[in-house]
Amino acid sequence: MSLLSRRALLLSVLSLVPLAACSTRPPAGEEDGPPPDLPPLPDVRRIVLSHPKSRERVDVIYFHSGAYDPRALQQIDQLLRDRRTGQVGRIDPLLMDFMFDLLQRTGLPPTTVVEVTDGFRSPGTNADLVRDNANAARESYHLQGRAMDFKVPLLPGAALGEIAKTMQRGGAAYYPSTGHTHIDTGPNRTWKTR
Repeated sequence: MSLLSRRALLLSVLSLVPLAACSTRPPAGEEDGPPPDLPPLPDVRRIVLSHPKSRERVDVIYFHSGAYDPRALQQIDQLLRDRRTGQVGRIDPLLMDFMFDLLQRTGLPPTTVVEVTDGFRSPGTNADLVRDNANAARESYHLQGRAMDFKVPLLPGAALGEIAKTMQRGGAAYYPSTGHTHIDTGPNRTWKTR
C-alpha cells in the first residue's frame, strides 16, 4: 500500500470518529444482542483472527440466524487461549461484537485479519504479568475472557484506539510501546498508557 493511500485510509478512518460517538438505538429485548444503547449489528457477523507467533488462524461466521454459533465460538476460544499455559477460557461473544463493530466503523471488510497478541489469561499468567509489567492489571478482564489485545496491520493502532474509545462498548486503549490496542467488555473507560 502506498504512503498516499495509507494517508487517505487514515483520514477516512479518523473522519468516522465523531460519528461513532453519536450512534444509539432503542432497547433490543434480545438476550444475545448488544446492550440497548448501542447501534444494531448485521444479522451475519464474520471475524478473521490470527495469532502471528503460532500462525494459527480462525475465519468464522460467529453470529447468524439470530444467535451466536457455538462451534464458531469454540474456535475463537481456542485461538484466544492462554498462550503460556494452554488453558482455554470462554471468550465473551460481546468482545467479538466490539471487534466486529470496530472494523465496520473503520470501513474495513469483515475479512480483515485481526492479529491477536493476548486473549484469555489464567490467574497464574496474569499474576506473572502484573509482577513483570506495570501496564498489566491485577483484576484484568483477560481473566474473564472479556478482553483482547490486537493489531490490525492495515490501520495505525492509535487510530483504532481512538475509534474504540468513542464506541461505548467497554474499555479501550492504545499502547504505543508495543503498538497494540486493547478492548474489553468492562465499563466504558480508558487509561494512560506507555
